[in-house]
Amino acid sequence: MGCAWISRFLNFALVFGWLPIAQAQERAPEATVVVYNINDPDSVELAAYYAARRGIAQGHIFGLDCPLTEEISRDDFNRTIADPFRKKMISAGWWRMNAAKGDEVTSTSIRFLAIIRGVPLKIAPDSYSGYEPSHTLLHPMMAKRNDASVDSELASIGLPDFTPSGAITNPYCGRFTQILDEPGFPGLLLPARLDAPTPAMVRRMIDDSLQAEKEGLWGWAYVDARGIKSGSSNSSYIEGDIWLRRLVYDLRRQGMPTIFDDNPETFSGDFPITDAAIYYGWYVGDIDGPFVKEDFQFKPGAIAVHLHSYSASSLRSATRYWCAPLIVHGAAATLGNVYEPFLTFTANFSIFQDRLMTGLTLAESAWMSQRVVSWAGVVIGDPLYRPYSAWNSFYDPRNQPVNNWRTFRSITRNAKFNILNAIFATNKAANETRDPMFQEALGAAQFDAGEPVMALDSFRAAAKLAENPAIAARLSIEIEKATARLPEPDTSQMEEALSEVPAQ
Repeated sequence: MGCAWISRFLNFALVFGWLPIAQAQERAPEATVVVYNINDPDSVELAAYYAARRGIAQGHIFGLDCPLTEEISRDDFNRTIADPFRKKMISAGWWRMNAAKGDEVTSTSIRFLAIIRGVPLKIAPDSYSGYEPSHTLLHPMMAKRNDASVDSELASIGLPDFTPSGAITNPYCGRFTQILDEPGFPGLLLPARLDAPTPAMVRRMIDDSLQAEKEGLWGWAYVDARGIKSGSSNSSYIEGDIWLRRLVYDLRRQGMPTIFDDNPETFSGDFPITDAAIYYGWYVGDIDGPFVKEDFQFKPGAIAVHLHSYSASSLRSATRYWCAPLIVHGAAATLGNVYEPFLTFTANFSIFQDRLMTGLTLAESAWMSQRVVSWAGVVIGDPLYRPYSAWNSFYDPRNQPVNNWRTFRSITRNAKFNILNAIFATNKAANETRDPMFQEALGAAQFDAGEPVMALDSFRAAAKLAENPAIAARLSIEIEKATARLPEPDTSQMEEALSEVPAQ
């Protein structure tokens, strides 16, 4: 209850400018180091491109002489990445150390890392006796593991309890404070990886993120849960579905039109997805459903995440796993895992999206959602990306171009953050704009609230306005779904009356 209240307060405060988000945006480039592989010409070029686009000083671009493979050994990580990186942080004066406490990091001027395509992605498990994990945390299997993502290992490399292997409790998890205003744990870094199957895709991710920051990330949110209930055969995984249901609540409360699928299967290949700005789902090993269609594209700047143990096992294939293919199809940012993380130690989607919508960066939001570091998680995208920074000027009348998504958000927030309270305003906006989005989004919320009769009316009204064949096809599916959920007619009174009619 306390965290929910704080979250609501933070959203309110950010909208009215009570917190210095704009100032943090200006300070962020000075607190960022760009890390690339000197052995990869594309990595060198992309590092320069990103730094120029973000206004990051040349002195904050740091090259590593490391292998070109995605997976490296623990020895190679220590020798070619960890040791030179730590030395650079100290020699550049970015870290201040306390020798009396074993060279503990006492202050820092760097909080963000942009890790560029070409830097290895993951550290292979190593049986060498010098690398036994020393932190078992909550899962007994973690005591037998020393593999990790390179990024998560770099996140924790300055923490006082860092060891060459083994997961560490993330001190930033669940917090609300911008990292530049966070006085605690100065050794923690927030990395995100600009990586994709091709260098051109990385440049597009950078450009799309910057453009979305100016215009706002508008569009549909699609959330695909598994319908897991207590007592079911999959009940041990119910935590993931709880995150997704909470996410739907938060998205709708913020005024994001949202379609929620609660069936065990992922979205079917023939389910029409249009104007997708947000996607969250689970649990299939390789990208599937509508997302594999050659012509499918997310909206520029989109956030798209599919929870799977090996969703980021490689970022080189356009068709394997999830993270890389989502980027191929236009997403600007995603989260993933390079090895088995265990569900509890994956990113909490509801925390991640909540922090994004308050105006925080991709890196801040992502690491706030991770319970551990020095583990399997990886953040893919521009670490400084703020997809909802434009939302903070929402109430400024000088910054309100004609935008039906913005209108929908305004209607929701004026209805006490609940679109179910805004049936009249939603229908009015639909009739004035001739946009079926308003009534379809209302119908989706009504259906999920257990009101199939009202949902059916909304879907039918939206269908009358649908000119796009894909939207019309989706509404046909939603009408069929709502119809199937209608209550059985009560015929008991009619049967009783008929029983009293004398036989002829």
